[in-house]
Amino acid sequence: MARTQSERKADTRERLLSAAAQLFADHGIDAVSVDLVAEAAGRTSGAVYDHFGSKQGMLLALLDEWEQSLVTVIAAEFELASDVSERLRAVADNLIVNPSEQTRRLLLLERELSLRAVRDPEVAAAVRLRAAEAHARMARGFGSWMADGIIEPGSDPDTLATVLRALVTGLEIQHRLDPGASDIDTVTEALGRVLGVDISPHRPTTTQH
Repeated sequence: MARTQSERKADTRERLLSAAAQLFADHGIDAVSVDLVAEAAGRTSGAVYDHFGSKQGMLLALLDEWEQSLVTVIAAEFELASDVSERLRAVADNLIVNPSEQTRRLLLLERELSLRAVRDPEVAAAVRLRAAEAHARMARGFGSWMADGIIEPGSDPDTLATVLRALVTGLEIQHRLDPGASDIDTVTEALGRVLGVDISPHRPTTTQH
């Protein structure tokens, strides 16, 4: 069955946004042209202008419609594990020490978007909006943990969510630059300190003979 015009337009839009996300992550936003995005998506540059009006419009559309964000991934990792220690260990492993190729690109894209947001208030507003729901979910989780005595009530939950996100970003950059400087245990301990949780590292056991 032939696709309708609206279906073809939706497919083109999705292809362009997907190509833009990958190229922005791999090469940086400033280094990527409209023509390069169009070529990667198998479309013409005219399609970019038809759908988004400009490169800036395409960037804002990406922020508005692309569901993945770093804080979304952190929140998802938290919800997969059973206790605080294992949740932080999952974040350390899957986002900092051993990220998948898809996660690595997400982290690179987040960095590019943050750099652009510093110079562009319109992008900054879109970046905040994109992560707002997952950020609020994480903050509510921290508030619940404080009420239950699981973590120390040292900071307000909203600030704690912001600090943890910033620490994950910084540790991931550091590990990328110097992989030998940290391992999963070290990173998990560092994340635990932010939450006021004393996490004993997983050390290999030795068998006595």
